[in-house]
Amino acid sequence: MSSDQPVLEIRNLEKYFEGNTDIVDVLMRREPSQIQAVDGVSMTLEENESVAVIGESGCGKSTLLRTLIGLHDISAGDIVYKGTPVSEFDKADWKEYRRNVQVIFQDPFNSLNPKMTVRESLAEPLNIHGIGNKEERIRNVLEQVELQPAEKYLDRKPANLSGGEKQRVSIGRALILDPDVVLADEPVSMLDVSTQAAVLTKMKELINDFDVSMIYISHDLSTVSYIAESVKVMYLGRFVESAQTEAILRDPKHPYTEALVSAIPVPDPTYDRERTEMSGAPRDPIDIGEGCRFRDRCPEVIPPDDIDIDQRAYREIMSFREFLEREEVDLDRIEGIVERNERTALVDAIEREYFSRELTGKNESALRAALTSLADGNEDLAIDRLRERFGSVCETTPPAVEAEPEWRVACHHHTNEDHHRANDGRTVVTEGRTDANENAAHAEQP
Repeated sequence: MSSDQPVLEIRNLEKYFEGNTDIVDVLMRREPSQIQAVDGVSMTLEENESVAVIGESGCGKSTLLRTLIGLHDISAGDIVYKGTPVSEFDKADWKEYRRNVQVIFQDPFNSLNPKMTVRESLAEPLNIHGIGNKEERIRNVLEQVELQPAEKYLDRKPANLSGGEKQRVSIGRALILDPDVVLADEPVSMLDVSTQAAVLTKMKELINDFDVSMIYISHDLSTVSYIAESVKVMYLGRFVESAQTEAILRDPKHPYTEALVSAIPVPDPTYDRERTEMSGAPRDPIDIGEGCRFRDRCPEVIPPDDIDIDQRAYREIMSFREFLEREEVDLDRIEGIVERNERTALVDAIEREYFSRELTGKNESALRAALTSLADGNEDLAIDRLRERFGSVCETTPPAVEAEPEWRVACHHHTNEDHHRANDGRTVVTEGRTDANENAAHAEQP
């Protein structure tokens, strides 16, 4: 392999799952909904490089890892190992790939067979791949992961090991085949804090000693500085920011990354800082469609240029419109608390139920007109009226732009305003292309 060729390359990778269907869906011949777990992800992993993929639970990072090791089929895109796409692999290629791409699983308490001794657990991958000199390899790797003297651990079973010792055995099992790549799926999340730093520091030493590349999956941004040279921040199946670890911890640029960094615990009880401004949880990744996927939680949603509106008031309007689009507004319950056929009273009741911020002028008029349409039973017109006045460029998929050298951000706050403008809240023109169409081919991710 040439030195300038990545050991692993991910090209616009997608992994979709089909949602549940019922008898009505079958009779109506409806297409199954698509769970977009990984959606157009691209990255490269160089020799002896460690990259962290960070995000909340449900963002798709573990699905990405399982797809990389072949536990999930690829929906679209490809994975390239040493210049060869896995889509072209035969049976022998897959066996070689699985020897050279090893996994450290999240839960050391369940990833080891409780009936096998440490010696048997470490010998198993050597047996599978027909590698000799087993006893020497086993003893060497136990010393490497600081389980020594080896004789003390060889005949122990997992029940006789601490959590940290179990995870060290798991790390040794991944390294014993001298792989090119290690995929670590939250390897310290099940360990106590006092053990985490020691295990992470040892992992970093080992990937250097073994000349291994690593993709480190975690929800905890505070651990990445121990092990990763660069970070990719993932949200609802997409990378939203990518930069060197030190830089991204010092000065995050995407609002989601800012929230993650601001939530890192500071070991100083007297330290005072602003409260993290991020509420709620990621939405279900089902048929998400276009737009910035963080917009329903973002504290900096971009309103149209020609309106003046408070950010919190704007967020309420955007959230309400999304409730309407997802048919989640409980109008029947609200109608039950006002007099029958009292349209104005119904409009007032809806406004009290869903809005706490005061609006004025054209903003208030547009909202009242939309709520009146809703009270008249015309939800589509209500949605159109809200979109016409309050549509945001954030409802279009942001391109990944280079905010600084080797620093990519997928956020409209970092795109050139001369290169985009809102068009009815659904499409955006970027450098002469329509982003809604470009997204079908999955524009380059950071």
